[in-house]
Parts: sequence; structure tokens; C-alpha cells
Amino acid sequence: MKDNVFFKGLMAEATICSYCGYCRSVCPTYEGVGWESCSPRGRLHLIRMLLEGTTLTADQMKRLYQCTLCGHCTQVCSTRIDLRQFWLEARKQTVLRKLSPPEFSTTLDNITKTGNIYNYQNDERAGWVEYMDDPPDDLYQRDRAEVVYFVGCLSSFSPRTQRIAESFVHVLNAAGVDFTILGEGEVCCGYPLLAAGMHDEAQKVIEQNLERVRATGATTIVFNCPACRVMWLEEYARHLPGVRMLHSTEMLANLTADQKLPMKEVNRIVTYHDPCDLGRNGGVYNAPREALAAIPGLQFVEVHERRERALCCGGGGDLEMIDTALCGHVAAQTVKKLAATGAQTIVTACPQCVRMLTRGKEQTAPDVSVKDILELVAEIMDRPLKKSQDEAVQKCPDARHPKF
Repeated sequence: MKDNVFFKGLMAEATICSYCGYCRSVCPTYEGVGWESCSPRGRLHLIRMLLEGTTLTADQMKRLYQCTLCGHCTQVCSTRIDLRQFWLEARKQTVLRKLSPPEFSTTLDNITKTGNIYNYQNDERAGWVEYMDDPPDDLYQRDRAEVVYFVGCLSSFSPRTQRIAESFVHVLNAAGVDFTILGEGEVCCGYPLLAAGMHDEAQKVIEQNLERVRATGATTIVFNCPACRVMWLEEYARHLPGVRMLHSTEMLANLTADQKLPMKEVNRIVTYHDPCDLGRNGGVYNAPREALAAIPGLQFVEVHERRERALCCGGGGDLEMIDTALCGHVAAQTVKKLAATGAQTIVTACPQCVRMLTRGKEQTAPDVSVKDILELVAEIMDRPLKKSQDEAVQKCPDARHPKF
């Protein structure tokens, strides 16, 4: 019955599209592919055909997934269709019809077997702590704490973004925050499954994470991954009444406002990239800017495409599993515009954005650096991290999973 309601809702939404083309003008994947079928209004038409029983070609099916779920089309839709939610519901329908891409089955298998997207043994999830200079005996895994830091798959396993997790615990320690990480008790938040249309499968990992968090007695959960935060707000929050769910930049803004993080003066020009799941889809725009404004001597220049109009990094919506070349194209175009501000460093607040923008800069702006805001703050604190990012990467090579 529930699926039938979703079906009718999708059909109703698909028929009210006015084909005005506003969505096409802001779609990052349409810009990269160039075919009308890859524009939001084109995908709407394909989904309507699918729901009406038309058999789509392999190329047409691929178009349905050449989307980062960035939400920009929702912002400009003249008929006010919630297109991001529409794409998620449409992907559920492809799963029900057994038409989803085989790459998604691999992701499901990985998470089912190991609890993470990488297919690593999940007891390696807190391995990044052991690479730190002076890790505590408990490796930050405490039975009870006021704050749970939910690290996420990317910051746990990807060498480029493990540095973000290391930076954040450095910040939390310096500010005296009572926190814990869940270690191997944490599993994937389920967002990659939800984005693939596998809603029922996502519920299984949700239950595991809820059990682990409840056991800590925490009143706050903090995430450095915007997709994890969105997932918890949309799918977990109703099961944890009274528990705050914050992105790391929200906590960082509070800590800098309270002057709990002594920082050295810097001489650097930076611009800020709004991650789609933090900004448009998550509603957080001010916190990262407030944190940047608190850094002594920092010169901050804004790109024209910011806040609601922010550019996508190309790595959302499981697109990297389907079309890595398209991800790279979107990332390169975004870096090109960010670098045009004259900034020496592109700062963002998302591990996937860090990965994609780092990849994109090699084509368009190799002299510009890319950092998560947590990395930037950790570097300029009075007690900075000692290890270089290169050393951390060398200690944990990512050759087994080149996509990540």
C-alpha cells in the first residue's frame, strides 16, 4: 500500500513539470553530459515513462543516476516540485522493478558484510587514531560521554580524509569536550543505500547505530560528513528525542565564539565552498563562515556561486559509483570558478567535497590547495598536529579502493 502511494505521488509530481528549463541551467551533470535526457526535466520525463510501463534503454536508465542529488534544481523549480525527494522516491521504484545499476548491489554487499562502503574489516574503522602522535590509551572509545563523534565511512577509511577526523579530535580535545567515538561499533549511516533507493536495507544499519549511541548516554551527536548529518536528521532523529545533531562546523563556530581554541595569526587568502548536503540540503550556511571569521589574519573572499547557489563538487548521490568521469568533470568546473576568486586555499566542510575538489584541481588549478575547515583550524592552533598529511597517507595506502 505504501509503495502504491509513492507511485501515485511520483506520477502526480511528474505531470506538473512545466518544462520551463530553469532546472537545466543549474544542473551540474547536464552541463557535463549535454543531453536533454540528463537534465532534471529530461529525467522527470524518463521516470514518467518508466512508471507508465515503458521499457527504457540502458542509456536512458543511466541518465536516471547521472545526478548528484545536489538539490539545486529544487531551489529553482518554477512549479515547486521537491525534486531531490522525487529522485529518491524514483530510485526506490527502480529497486522495486529490479532495474537499479549493479554497482549499487556491490555497495549493499560491502555494507552488509563489513559495515562500511569500502569492504574493509570494520575493526579497522578507528585505525586512524593509532596513526596520531599521542593517541590516548582508550583510543577515544569511551563507554559514556556527552558527545558522540560519528566519524563516517570516508573519514574513517579514506587516507585523504582521515586527516579530517584526526583534526577534529584535536580540536575537541583542545576545547575540553567530553566525547567518544564508536570505533568498530559504528557502521555506515545508510545514506549510500538510501541514495540508491534501498530504503529497507538502510533501516538495518540505522538500528545498529541507534543501539550504539543510546548506550553512551550522549545528548549530542556531531558529524564532519554532511551526508551523515542529513541522514541522521531525516531517518534517526525521531528515534532519539532530545538529542542534538550538529555538523562539526556548528560546534566549531560555538567553540571559536567562546574563545576555546587559541589560534595563531595567519596570512592566507581563502574562499569557501558550500557542500550541497550541508547548505542547500542541510540548511547550514553561517556556521562555517563564522568559524573562518574567527581566524586571526585570514583573508576570506566569497565566490559568486555560494549559499543556495553553491556549486556541486560532483561526488554526491552515489554518482561516483556510476560515472567517475562525470564526477571529475563537475569537480574540475567547480574548482575553476572557486580558484578564479584569487584564493590560495579552497576551504570546504565535507570529506567527499575535499576528495572531489582535490581531484578537480589537478586539471584546472594545481597551485591551489584544498582543505576541510577542520584541517585548517587544527593547523593554526597553538598546539598544531605534527604529522604532515603526506605522512598520514603513506601510512594507510588506499590502493585497494582507488575510487575512494
